[in-house]
Amino acid sequence: MRYKFTMIHDCLRAELVGRESVDETQEFIRAVAAQAQKTRCPRILVWVRRSRPIFKVEQYRISEYFKQLAANREVRVALLADSEEVRAAHEYIEVLARQQGANVRAFREEPPALEWLKAPVLQSQEKR
Repeated sequence: MRYKFTMIHDCLRAELVGRESVDETQEFIRAVAAQAQKTRCPRILVWVRRSRPIFKVEQYRISEYFKQLAANREVRVALLADSEEVRAAHEYIEVLARQQGANVRAFREEPPALEWLKAPVLQSQEKR
């Protein structure tokens, strides 16, 4: 597994390649959270490539991160994947995140993901 962080259009881009295990997933999530805090960037684009899909979300303790995300209305996370399996997993993660009140969305292409990340927060989103 490898990952890297870059800034693109005032958004933190976190690219993950070759993730296989629960431990690797947790390591990546902690690294993204640390980088977002370090850069003070609440808009995060997560690009997952050549990785296994996540369907057992509780095994990965992702819901704990959703609760943290939901606490800050400015934070938005856009999920992108290079395979249909991971894309389906991202859609499932989006549903679970929204149930927790977190601003997480799965996308098929990068331009709409960046557009959503850069859009102003709607009043309806602030009140949730």
